Amino acid sequence: LLIMASGEALRDEGMRLYREERFEEAAAKFADAQAVFAANGRVKDAAEQANNRGQSWRQAARWDEALAAFEEARAVFQSLGDVASEGQVIGNLGALADAQGKLDLASEYYVEAIRMLESVGERDLAQATYTALSRLKLKQGNWLGAIGAFESGLTQLEKPSLTHRVVRRLLDVPRKLIGG
Repeated sequence: LLIMASGEALRDEGMRLYREERFEEAAAKFADAQAVFAANGRVKDAAEQANNRGQSWRQAARWDEALAAFEEARAVFQSLGDVASEGQVIGNLGALADAQGKLDLASEYYVEAIRMLESVGERDLAQATYTALSRLKLKQGNWLGAIGAFESGLTQLEKPSLTHRVVRRLLDVPRKLIGG
């Protein structure tokens, strides 16, 4: 008896494999989930699996496969008018470019993702992308840019923790010293 697995079960299995850092196996499960979702007319769910595949391929340092999966997901989200999901994929393209050492391209993707995520009120995702941009600026030796990006990310937090409030105050010191 052949039982066809649900898209959710295949996705969940892919997530488990991803958490176990079995990235190529995870990508295969996400591809299977994508096919099931697509066959059932669940276009957005299918595109999310393409994005998951891209994440898996990026972690496996399979750049071409990751790029193709992210571009596939981006095109679908764009056609659906799903700005938040497209912004997430663009952030993932930034992480891919960053992993490849294409730092200027990564920065462009992160900035575009932040703009899109902020435009639809996705504060948590924008904050995470600001953090990635801050790390990238540090890699580039751009200390002020790193601080600025990190601080911009902190402003996205609706209810900052005590730690976040302390960090925000600490970031005020260098700005005051340089007259900002």
